[in-house]
Amino acid sequence: MKVGFIGIGNMGAALASRLVGKVSLTVFDTDIKRLDIWDQEGVTVAKDLRELAIGSEIVFTCLPTSNEVKGIVLGESGISSFLAPGSLIADMTSGDPTVTRELSELILNNKIELIDAPVSGGPRGAREGTIAIMVGGSDTQFERVKKVLNLISHNIIHAGPLGSGHSIKLGNNLLNLICRMGTFEVISMLVREGVAPAMAVDIIQKSSGRNYATEITLPDNILSGKMNQGFSTAMMEKDSSLALKIGLKHDLDMTLGKVAQEMLERTIAKYGLDADMSAVASLFESETDAQIRP
Repeated sequence: MKVGFIGIGNMGAALASRLVGKVSLTVFDTDIKRLDIWDQEGVTVAKDLRELAIGSEIVFTCLPTSNEVKGIVLGESGISSFLAPGSLIADMTSGDPTVTRELSELILNNKIELIDAPVSGGPRGAREGTIAIMVGGSDTQFERVKKVLNLISHNIIHAGPLGSGHSIKLGNNLLNLICRMGTFEVISMLVREGVAPAMAVDIIQKSSGRNYATEITLPDNILSGKMNQGFSTAMMEKDSSLALKIGLKHDLDMTLGKVAQEMLERTIAKYGLDADMSAVASLFESETDAQIRP
């Protein structure tokens, strides 16, 4: 099968690497520096979108936002102009489900299908083949794309109709943010109480308060001193804002989400939009006088 992959940043590169040698893979990224390492056997590096699109049966996109996806698909020299009828675009971006549904309608005239297939689990999960992939689309589309997605991960879920994958991903990331902020609040309290941060995390991880922050974020990125989770405050702000927008659409108050978002905005104000989400630990240290990092 001929497969195209557009967007080989931290996450996209980890996902695309799982396909090398298993499909006829063509990659492209607007940042040409990212393409250097893909000059290898079993991979074609496209010089433009046209070259990638021609002949591809399925094209994966993994980009910062739905706006970039829309530009890649519909813009001047976009892939919808070159893909053959019957081709499928699978958007792995953490995108806006409203834009996804609109985009799908716009390309139907070209007989090109689009589904959403966002992921959760970080670059580590992608590299190890355990990342969760949430697919929004019809049963037929799911069965078609599953053959390729199984090469990336064994953890694939048909979330529902088009847009469902993106909606769940946004909800998941908002919940991740809520849990993260709550966890750092409690760990800061325990450190001030005299408990060693590593001990607090270890015990909570064995107890009912365990979550992604105690399982991955703190042990791998904070207590290790690495402070690099590979996910920026800007990306989290984008996802949590879109999730709150969905809540607003349904007249939901989203109280905890709003509080977590406000704490994220404080992190951004202090460390910037380019900061890694690990900067939340630094925010709590500065605001609570609790030393969490080594």
